[in-house]
Amino acid sequence: MNKQKAILILLLLIPLILVLCIFAPFLLYSLVDSSWYLSEEVNIGPLDYNSALTNAEKAGYEVKGSWPWPGNFSGFELGDVPEVRERFGSAALVQNIRLNYNKNSEFMVFACELESETEAGVGTCVAISNLSHSDPGSPLQLSEFPPDVWMLEKFGLFFGLDEITSKKYLEALKKAAQNQTWDAEIQVNESPDFPAVYAYLMENSDDSSYASSLGINAYPTEVFLKNGDRGGSVKYFVPKAKVVVFDEENRYTVELDASGKLRLEIVMPPGSSGDKIPEEEYLTVFRRIFEELGLSPEAVDSFEFFHSSSRVW
Repeated sequence: MNKQKAILILLLLIPLILVLCIFAPFLLYSLVDSSWYLSEEVNIGPLDYNSALTNAEKAGYEVKGSWPWPGNFSGFELGDVPEVRERFGSAALVQNIRLNYNKNSEFMVFACELESETEAGVGTCVAISNLSHSDPGSPLQLSEFPPDVWMLEKFGLFFGLDEITSKKYLEALKKAAQNQTWDAEIQVNESPDFPAVYAYLMENSDDSSYASSLGINAYPTEVFLKNGDRGGSVKYFVPKAKVVVFDEENRYTVELDASGKLRLEIVMPPGSSGDKIPEEEYLTVFRRIFEELGLSPEAVDSFEFFHSSSRVW
């Protein structure tokens, strides 16, 4: 190949390379990008969360999230507390309960892993803490505990214990404080009587509200106030899951939680950027899914969807 021919080929290749550099990303983007639909969150009312997910598995759908239930989550059963069941569903659990002696000191009962070498599962832990404790690396002093009378009353309230057994646990808590830092914690062979504790919180408060923390532990917390002061709180775990179904290469997702809140999503296959599905077609698919889950198919009509084409599958 002579020098002139090589230069000519190079001059032809340079514009081609520039065109590829400019337009190749857009071409690749159009091949992998997908169209998708997303609904707003809708509360369809009380539902049987466990039954819905069981039905999903029987139908051959993929289930992701808080399932199987309750295997990998710690918490206490709600018991007969209708107002909590109505708000969060019967599959919700109590993660922890706090009673405040004053603005600094609190008594907490929470679900914890069993420390036994022969047993595995969920146990009950009791802790006392004091925010005025200045050195987090030093043991909690007995003077920083609430009065014994108050503590014994709370052991009796939580676990229905007699005074002798309550004193035994209180002494164990004080002893544990000597070998621990920041707070004192023990494990007890009891399960909390949540209905009794909840009734106590309701009777001893004049106001309550719900709040959610941020991040991985963003579970709803019910806070009880008396004359503006915090008297206690309950943190709940409300399980969530996603049911995934494929129909004509489109991925349909029903995201639901035990309280009855649902969000619906459709993601079309790669290369579908700009494509759409007729509304009645995707609503029919969701109605079929709802029916398979044991939910009301008519509830699908309460969801509004928006469409976009900027999401990689």
